[in-house]
Amino acid sequence: MTHILWTDVAPRDGLQNIAATIPTEAKFNLVRGLLDARVPRVEATAFVSPKWVPQLADSADLLAALGDEPRGRIRVLIPNLRGLELALQNGVRNVLVTIGATDSFNRRNVNRSVDESLAELPRIVDAAQRGDCAVDVALSVSFGCPFEGRVAVDRVVELCARIAETGVAEVGVADTIGVATPRAVTEMCAAVSGVVPLQRVSLHVHDTRGLGVANVAAAYEAGVNRFDGSVGGVGGCPFAPRSTGNVCSEDALQALVSLGASIDADIAALCRVSEELEAVLGQPLPGKLYRAGVWTGEAAPETREVRVG
Repeated sequence: MTHILWTDVAPRDGLQNIAATIPTEAKFNLVRGLLDARVPRVEATAFVSPKWVPQLADSADLLAALGDEPRGRIRVLIPNLRGLELALQNGVRNVLVTIGATDSFNRRNVNRSVDESLAELPRIVDAAQRGDCAVDVALSVSFGCPFEGRVAVDRVVELCARIAETGVAEVGVADTIGVATPRAVTEMCAAVSGVVPLQRVSLHVHDTRGLGVANVAAAYEAGVNRFDGSVGGVGGCPFAPRSTGNVCSEDALQALVSLGASIDADIAALCRVSEELEAVLGQPLPGKLYRAGVWTGEAAPETREVRVG
């Protein structure tokens, strides 16, 4: 039985593209709810410029409110060395760096070429290790770029190899715009496994075109056990047009369990977190399970007695 390391990215990737400012208290409740639901790792926030992502301007305040106890289960996104410095100052022990698979996307995201980002990565890893902090890297737009179109598998493999050589803890393959298919995911996993052990590979998919859960299942069957998702399926990338919807955590975890995987998270508790987040945002979320309910095999109370005529 394969055990899953699930990272819920709703507090960061899920909320970053929402225009209305969400109170820090609501973000705290979301992170705390995910931790209480036994999600192994929560991507709580990011140290990025408030000019570009104003929703995450309260990152230091949020981490202070969370306190020290959950730090081992929290990850924070950083764009560069300066972001790492801020993360370390706030006691962060796990950071995520995103690097685009194409220059066009990487420049739009962090105003650098891919090679420039890769050149800085060893310095980030070295500084993080001295600060007792693990570094993960996600390779954005691995399956397709909104500005350059299809991305060759060989390009992704080459970049994953270069990233892995820096000593990062995890190498993520990200379908940022939701164009991957199960066959493409299977082929990508096989190709990437030639340069990075699949135990160090994670998959981050979006459900933009309805294949998010199927893509998670395909990666699991190919040997991947690390995944990102967002409770309720909330989120999208502000730098990728029409990139709506991370794969829904509880929907995907339900599928993984059905395939024989073991998980830490309490799926029913995640559904309750989605219900609470729906109330905060004031609109239904893309996820399905939290609205339908966890299936127990029993008839719903209101349907147990059926009268005809």
